[in-house]
Amino acid sequence: MKKHNVALLVGAAVMALTSSLGGAATASESTPQTAAAEVQPVSHTVDRSQVSGSAASPLADRYTIAAPSKNGGASTDSVIGADGRVRITNTTAAPNRSIVQIEFNGGYICSGALISDDTVLTAGHCVHEGGTGSEADYSWGVKVAPGRNGSTDPYGTCGATKIYTDQRWIDSANTNADWGVIKLDCSIGNTTGWLNYTGTTASLNGTNVTVRGYPGDKAFGTMWSMTGPIESTTTEKVYYKMDTFGGQSGAPVYNSSNTIMAIHTNGGSSNSGTRITPTLANYLTSVK
Repeated sequence: MKKHNVALLVGAAVMALTSSLGGAATASESTPQTAAAEVQPVSHTVDRSQVSGSAASPLADRYTIAAPSKNGGASTDSVIGADGRVRITNTTAAPNRSIVQIEFNGGYICSGALISDDTVLTAGHCVHEGGTGSEADYSWGVKVAPGRNGSTDPYGTCGATKIYTDQRWIDSANTNADWGVIKLDCSIGNTTGWLNYTGTTASLNGTNVTVRGYPGDKAFGTMWSMTGPIESTTTEKVYYKMDTFGGQSGAPVYNSSNTIMAIHTNGGSSNSGTRITPTLANYLTSVK
């Protein structure tokens, strides 16, 4: 697969600005923030020898194996009413083998999806603490396991070589900019395949989507899923009632064609994700 150098990446991102705009946050429901006019991508080269560092984002989570809340409303669990998630046991079938569990910062977990042979799409708070403005707060010790099924890693694990996210996330933890990309040290996507994505500006209300990833309230390494409609959309966010839990941050929100529409990021009385806008889609294409 053709790779692009940094200059081309920046150029592609700038050109994209002329087009249409475009573990879960487990602490509480986030208040939507005013949309910026563009993505502001930045990159970070991973120090693969690093074994300690800054804390993970407050939105990231470890395994808890706690019973999910079923009382509705904003909760630390993001389970809304009765838990409607189902376990995915055949993790080597498509698209499950392209969905990954991410471990980082000495025990934190997130989810994500392969979008090329060596590129994972996830949440910004899985790759940077957010709101600090510091280059020192990128995630470290990143390990990615496609199609993980409990203690079994059918495709092994890969490390990270580069990380990408949005300057708006780094500077102010702007939830509209909560997206991240991990460049892997392997090309496992040539074996597993990967998911497509699309950038849209039209309303997605009523679109049936699936949120599938690795929640921290279930047994280690197990994949869980729920499908339902998008209830509301803004320029850079989508909102839905599918149940999630910390650890599912970064999970793909994808339609019946296995095309990613958003990245799951936040929990509350309505769960939500960062929308794939045309501008973000163009940037993803330039770095994958």
